[in-house]
Amino acid sequence: MRKILLISDMNPLGSGYKNIVTELGNGLANLGHKVICLGLWYNGTEHWNKFSLIPVRNIKEIEIMTNNLKVLKEIELVIIALDIPALEKYLPIFKKMGLKTIAITPLENSPLCMTWAYVLGEANKVFFISQLGEDEARKVGLDAEHIHIGMDTVSWRLRTQEEYIKGREMMNISPDTFVVLTVADNTERKNLAKSFEVVGKLKKRGVKVKYILVTRERSPIGWKLRDLAMDFDFPSELTIFERGLDFKKLYALYAISDAFLLTSKREGLGIPVLEAMSVGLPVVASDTGALTELLRDGRGYLMETEYPKDVPFRDPWGNGNVVIPSADSGVEHLLAIQEKGWHIPQEARTYVESLTWDIPLKQLEKAMEKLDGDSQTTVGT
Repeated sequence: MRKILLISDMNPLGSGYKNIVTELGNGLANLGHKVICLGLWYNGTEHWNKFSLIPVRNIKEIEIMTNNLKVLKEIELVIIALDIPALEKYLPIFKKMGLKTIAITPLENSPLCMTWAYVLGEANKVFFISQLGEDEARKVGLDAEHIHIGMDTVSWRLRTQEEYIKGREMMNISPDTFVVLTVADNTERKNLAKSFEVVGKLKKRGVKVKYILVTRERSPIGWKLRDLAMDFDFPSELTIFERGLDFKKLYALYAISDAFLLTSKREGLGIPVLEAMSVGLPVVASDTGALTELLRDGRGYLMETEYPKDVPFRDPWGNGNVVIPSADSGVEHLLAIQEKGWHIPQEARTYVESLTWDIPLKQLEKAMEKLDGDSQTTVGT
């Protein structure tokens, strides 16, 4: 049994990290480890996890709590899942305390800049949540591994045609309406303005469309979404749900939709894309970051870019490349999906069925065993 401290964003209103860390934490607990989680932005609501969950608000609280748990001999190892700029703040703290650390992080697009590679070098083990991350790390000499994030294909089950029809009836959506769904935060990276452009152009092509968006409407760093809908001439066709929906309601939105649309500029994984693939909803998305590896080989529809992919367009976020997808390409993909009618993309479902949670848990166990061996070697020396 190991005493493990998990640290991540555990915001119950919506966080990809929360989904990942919850599964990993419960899996580690089931394997017999003692797991304590410090949850950033966790509000203390009741939970049914098999690990302790303590709310923390900032780096100072995490430093104090970690030190206290170390003094009490309640922890031996830290597993931290956060973006690289956050790891830059936390990893030196754990190193100073003499704690071994495993970092789990995304790389939203190539390349991995040397500054970030140096930051990650402070961890004893680095996992990227995409193959892209591992490949880019090796280019700059960083020893990193792709941790294969799982998918709960039992909860995110294949929708049925009956669910599709009855759900639409309950929402007063006519059979001839083409429903496009996006689940994404209202931030610059998610590029929602491009999604609105796609839907607006789809309507101009004569499609009776409805756009359902699950997001943070009043984000201080996002778009004025209803203004965008007016600009692209579909204000009455837009329905917005605030993020944090319970599972039953969120699943129902996937089940009644005809296509899932995500126009991100860069993407480290894309859990809503995996959810759509698992439910059997066709996905149209940007050809960028981890989305490329999720949707290639016929698993989805990758949008063309507005300029050649081999022409770098750098973003201040880690000096990484960004992609601006073509709205016209998105429209053509959605029209192709509409022409097929209601169907299940079987290649996508087969792929997500292969993403079982025992795979990343075995990867973590192997990494922890190696760290144990390294410690014994150091002591023996």
